[in-house]
Amino acid sequence: MTLAFYLVAGAMLALALALLLVPLVRQGRRHGRSRAIFALIVAIAVVVPLGSAGIYLLVGTPSTLGGVEPPKEMTVGEAIDQLLARVKEHPDDAEAWVLLGKTYAMLKQPADALSAYDHALKADPRNVAAMVGWAESDSLVRPDHRIVGRGYDLLQGALAIEPDSQRTLWLLGIAQFQQERYTDAAATWRKLQPLLDPDSNVAHAVAEQIALAEKRAGAGQPDSARGTIDGKP
Repeated sequence: MTLAFYLVAGAMLALALALLLVPLVRQGRRHGRSRAIFALIVAIAVVVPLGSAGIYLLVGTPSTLGGVEPPKEMTVGEAIDQLLARVKEHPDDAEAWVLLGKTYAMLKQPADALSAYDHALKADPRNVAAMVGWAESDSLVRPDHRIVGRGYDLLQGALAIEPDSQRTLWLLGIAQFQQERYTDAAATWRKLQPLLDPDSNVAHAVAEQIALAEKRAGAGQPDSARGTIDGKP
């Protein structure tokens, strides 16, 4: 995979997290949950992916999400503790489990994220964020970093529920590329293209990956450098 492939993966992850977490903050407030917890998690979700230089070059300086500023008095550990207390008291709160999974994912703790997403799916089997998060986290705990088995099935299920999910389309294309199904990968990423700003770096990088997949499909070339979500070989 090219450098652009990994950069666009990070940029799309940051965008997907922003789109997911801002509504969660608002919904959490309506249910009387601590604003500080949700605000801090949003800060983690946006700042951590943008911390790498490559992703920063793609998306620029992030703006404040919905006017929410991260509270200075709460640490990440304290936020996690409060989320854990929440799900212990309300184990059927899929939203809280998803938020916990996102936090662990941003802290590069995929095993913990996988467990949180698994609990979310038990509470709400059709929760798209949990379905996609489970597939991603499962691939990261696997030695080969592949999206297979239940993870692949969950991505297909998530796409059936939300056909325009950019993150789902991106990850499903990666999974198909890993399986050397280059024609399918190109077709999946083509569905993603109309959802992107055609002049953006993300759109250009996706176009490059489509061209690569189509080239390999035409040549019947085996994939000797399988793509992964976090850029590891």
